[in-house]
Formats: sequence, structure tokens, C-alpha cells
Amino acid sequence: MLKKAALVMSALCISASVSAHTLWLVPSHYVLSKQDSWIAVDASAANMTFVPDKGIGLNSLKLYTPDGKAQDVTTVYQGKRKSMADVQLAGDGTYRLEMANPLRYFTSYELNGERKRLMANKQERTAQLPAGATKVETVQMRSRNFAYVTVNSPSDTVVKLQGSGLEISSNTHPADVVAEENLQLVFNMDGKPQAGVKGTLSYEGELYRNDAGRVEFETDSKGQFSFTPQHAGRYLIEASYSADTATALADKVRESVTFTFEVALP
Repeated sequence: MLKKAALVMSALCISASVSAHTLWLVPSHYVLSKQDSWIAVDASAANMTFVPDKGIGLNSLKLYTPDGKAQDVTTVYQGKRKSMADVQLAGDGTYRLEMANPLRYFTSYELNGERKRLMANKQERTAQLPAGATKVETVQMRSRNFAYVTVNSPSDTVVKLQGSGLEISSNTHPADVVAEENLQLVFNMDGKPQAGVKGTLSYEGELYRNDAGRVEFETDSKGQFSFTPQHAGRYLIEASYSADTATALADKVRESVTFTFEVALP
């Protein structure tokens, strides 16, 4: 079990976008010592942590190299329960594997007592809404799913915040997370620490435990969530943020991320 004294907890239930099927990326290795090594990457949408349920398309899977450049991942296979990619890591440093949806806008409205939806932002919706539409609302949505893999020496380029949407930063490099040592995560929205981000922390082996050991959390006023992992192995963070906004394109914003990482033996 995790040390709860170090947790920033919330009694609130996580949002439906997080509690539904969770899409995760799990590389076969998080730390390597040989250049030009190949790794396998499993991807699935599932209810149980790292127990595959539904295969997904990997057309948007990208590899960000230690210099920050993006490469398409082309050696992929989509199965019924999970999908897989083969990826070669050419040189030293930290890489980021990422699947991200671009910004999308959904406008919902009510017409004749029925709730309907169309894909349009606030500027586009005017021409598309039918006469008599009421309770009109536009939501900006985006999701990211990622993991870091390090070859020999850790580097920081692909770990740095991009300043757009919901992102995670940490006081510890992803290649240096160790069991029994505190890990502090900061959830940032558009480059700034964000309070009120809700999520779930889980770790592998749920299928073989009576107690899944999941921890629900909500970030504090500094956007922080801290915990001390008691077990080495693979962990999953699922998080989401939703808020009213007042922009030219949307009335609300909804962002979500999933992040898998490895905890090493002490």
C-alpha cells in the first residue's frame, strides 16, 4: 500500500472521463543501457490497470527524440485486446512516447426536448445551429497519453513543459523514480500549476490483489500531488481537469492525461 501521510487526497469521485475506459501506453522498457535498442509498446483502452481490454489505432503515436523532434511510429499492429508498436531508440537521452488528440470542439444544444451535439466551436456553431436551439454550450477537449524511456544518461528536453493544455512536471526525472522515496508531481494547465485537477494513481498487479490499491487525488493550491511508492514496478496516473472558460471559441475546457512510469527498486 502507498503511504497515505504524504498524499494530497480528495473525497470527491473522479470525473466520468477518467473513470471510463482508460487509454494507456506501456513500453517494454523504461530504462536502457544500449543504443539502437528496440522496445515494444503496448497500448489498450481498459478498465483495469495494465490488463488489456480493447485494441486501439496507433496512427497518432509519435516518438519525441532527446532533441525534441517528433517522429511517426510506423511499425504498428492493432489487435482485438491490445495494440503494439516496435520502436528503435538510436542514441542516448530521454525519449517521449505520446498519443495526443488535437484540440476538438463540441457544441451541445437542446431542440424539442432532445439533447444534440455537433462538432463546432463558438464561432462555427452560429451557422450550424438549427432554429429554436436552446441551452447551447461549447466545450474544448483534448487528451494526451504518454510515457518516457531513457537510454543511458537522462535528458530534459522532452520532459519540459510545452505550456499548452494539461501537463505533468516533477521534482524527479522519470528515469530516477525509486520505491520508498517521495515523488512530487505538479499538474500544470497552459504552463501554470493548476489546483483542482482530479485523478487516480494505480499500479500493476490489480488482477492478483483483493485490494486494487488505487488512490484518488485532487491537486492542492500549488497544483501538487505527492506520494511515496512502496513497491517497485509500473504505475499509472489518470487525471483530468474541467472548468468554465470565457474564450472566443469555447464555454468550457476539458483536458485529460494518462502517464505511465516505472518505479525502480531502492
